Amino acid sequence: MDTRANKLNELIRSRPAMFIGNLKFTGFANMLEYVLEEMLTETRDETTITIEFLHSGSIRLSATKVATAGLINCVNNLDLPEMEQTSALPIAIMIALSAHAEIEIHHEEDIYTIDSKQGCYILNITKGKGTPGGIMIEFALDTTIFRQFIVDYEQTTLLLQKFAYLYPGIKIVTSDERIDFRRNVLLYPQGISRMMDHAIAQHPHANPFFRMDLKANIRDYVYQISFCYQPLWITTSYVRSFANHYELFLGGSLIEGVQEGMIMAIKDAAAKARTKIRISKRKLVESMILIAAVRGKGFELTGPARWRMESSVIKNDIKKFVFAEVARYLSVNPEDRNRVIGNFAYEFE
Repeated sequence: MDTRANKLNELIRSRPAMFIGNLKFTGFANMLEYVLEEMLTETRDETTITIEFLHSGSIRLSATKVATAGLINCVNNLDLPEMEQTSALPIAIMIALSAHAEIEIHHEEDIYTIDSKQGCYILNITKGKGTPGGIMIEFALDTTIFRQFIVDYEQTTLLLQKFAYLYPGIKIVTSDERIDFRRNVLLYPQGISRMMDHAIAQHPHANPFFRMDLKANIRDYVYQISFCYQPLWITTSYVRSFANHYELFLGGSLIEGVQEGMIMAIKDAAAKARTKIRISKRKLVESMILIAAVRGKGFELTGPARWRMESSVIKNDIKKFVFAEVARYLSVNPEDRNRVIGNFAYEFE
C-alpha cells in the first residue's frame, strides 16, 4: 500500500470554496450532501443512516442497506488524470478537506478502506469479506481550512431532516456526545406530506382546505406532490420544489407542470358548474402551500447553484397526472370544488 496524493486533492485544498461554496455550514453541508447523494441512488425501507458527533471532535457517518456503486466509482477515479477526476469529487473532497479520515465501503463482497491525512491517502481492498451495502466514514474537518468553525448539531439535523422527507422510509439517526448527549430519529414514511403538516402547523389557527397528497412513479421518475389552501396564514405563495435533494429555488418544469395540471382541472370543474372564472399561475398559488419533489437521474438543472429545472418530459407527464387526480378529487368533493371555483369567479376580481 502506497501513500497517494494527486493534483485534484491539492486543488481542492488550495481553493476549497470553489468546490463546496464556503467554509461555514453551507460548505460542510455540501460535503455531506455529495456523499449522501451517491448513497441514496437506491433506497429500501431498511436503509439506515447514522451521523454521530463524537466526543473527540470527529464526525462518524455510517449506513446500512445503501447504494455503494457510486462511491466505489469515486474511489476508482481518484487516480485518473486531473481533467477526468470530476466523478471522484464526493470522496476527493472528504479526503482533501479533512485533517484525517477513515472510509470503509462494503461493495458486493469486497471491503474498500481509505485512511487519509490532509489530502494524502492509503487505499486497501480486501476481497471477499464484506457485507454489501455498508458504509462508514469517520472524519475531522481540517481546522487550517475551516478556521473558527464548529459544526452545529441542530443545523445538521435539520439538513438531514430534508433527506428524510424526500426519501420516504429511510431512517436517519443523529446524535451528539460533545457536551450534553442529544439524539434524534428522523423517519417519515409519508414523505413530503409530513413536510406539509409541519408547514401548516406553524400557524396556531390553521384552517387548510383542498388538501391533496399525491405520489406517482412515471417513466423513470418518482414524484411526491402535496398542496392545500391556507387562507388564514399565507397572503402570498409558499412554493417549494426539489429534484433529488436539490431545492429548486427558481422552480421550473416540475412546478410548472403541477400548476398547469391544476389549472386545467379547475377550469374543467368550473365549466361543468357553468361558472365563469379567471385563473392564472400567479393567482392559483395565492394563499396556497405547494411542495413538490421528483427523484431520478439525468435532470437538467440550470441557473445559479442549479436552482431551476428544464425538462419538457417531466412537465408534460406531471401535468397530465395532476390534472387527472385533481379533476377526480373535485368531482367527488363538492364543498372544496365550490370553494376553489369561488376563488376565481369573476365577482371576486
